[in-house]
Amino acid sequence: MWMEPTQISWWAHWLLGIYIIHGTAVMFLLRFRKQSTPAFRSLVHAADLVWPALISAFATGTGNPFFLFFVFVLAAAAYRWGLWETVGTAAASVILLWLESVAIHLGFLGSVEGFLLRHHWPQLGIDVIELEPKHLFMRSVYLLVMGWLFGYLAEQQKRLRAEVERGRFARELHDGALQSMIAVAMQLDVLRRHSVSLAVTVAPELGRIHDLLLEEARKLRELMQQMKPLDVEAKNLRAHLNELVERFQRETGITARFVCESSVVAMRPRVCDAVARIVQEGLVNVRKHSGASHVVVQFDRWNGHWRLTMEDDGRGFPFSGCFSHADLEADGRGPLVIKECVRLIEGELTLESIAGRGSRLVITIPQKRQAGLSILSDLIQSELS
Repeated sequence: MWMEPTQISWWAHWLLGIYIIHGTAVMFLLRFRKQSTPAFRSLVHAADLVWPALISAFATGTGNPFFLFFVFVLAAAAYRWGLWETVGTAAASVILLWLESVAIHLGFLGSVEGFLLRHHWPQLGIDVIELEPKHLFMRSVYLLVMGWLFGYLAEQQKRLRAEVERGRFARELHDGALQSMIAVAMQLDVLRRHSVSLAVTVAPELGRIHDLLLEEARKLRELMQQMKPLDVEAKNLRAHLNELVERFQRETGITARFVCESSVVAMRPRVCDAVARIVQEGLVNVRKHSGASHVVVQFDRWNGHWRLTMEDDGRGFPFSGCFSHADLEADGRGPLVIKECVRLIEGELTLESIAGRGSRLVITIPQKRQAGLSILSDLIQSELS
């Protein structure tokens, strides 16, 4: 305001003073109420959106310091909500500015009203030239880009916090409940061995409790693996999938084999995470529901696509036949988690099932699309960093 005093009218000073009083009142009200409601936050956000549009009309030009208030509103939306709410706030700001421009220029174009307003706009300190479409266009683009950027960063920050929290919870389960369950299972096993000569009925019951504890410990370990945030990249995807299959065989006793002839995998990290999650979920389903004795996981290039195949010799699904992704979605059949992962990476799922003879899952991911998206993602990340 002191750097460009000629471009800021006294109306802007008065409006700024009212805006400061409004903000102070909100702060004191929050201290008194201790907790805000969604309606209250929406009302405050709407007021924070209207004030910059109103004040900026009286402080136009390159030295307008009040335009930064729009950035504050976008940051507040990103903090309170997420991507689309922030983009919506930016769009609402643009609409307010253009409505302001239309209202002022319509006043100039009128006959009697235009004669009066032509003499009153300069007295109010409004620079009509700065509110012309060619000047508002770049401001509109600026606000929309800033809204998208703030919203994207907010979503990434929330996702990061969620992954950190999930990782912390998984570590606490591993260090607490899981270790305790395994210790109890070991003590029961020792007690069962020593109680064989004492009672015929006690030993089988202890054995049943021992097996139950081990089963619950196995389920808890699988839950921890699902909760643990994945950080799989293309260079270590093959090793990660192989380790998943080998650990599955060690823990379940089911013969499992991983096959991958490709030495180089070009995929985005998000797609690599989804592929690892699909294999993880598929192996869990095999252990829980299939009763299989052999499992084969294959990942390779095929006909211009990446193809992931999971095949077992278990009892199969409750239905028989070959089904596409669309068929499974229409009938509400198939593994929900795997279908959602495939949908997120824009892949295609095919399920073959024969009752009593096993099942086969085939997930295909377009290789060219992944390469293009990988380049685009790298460019965006480099620009952000």
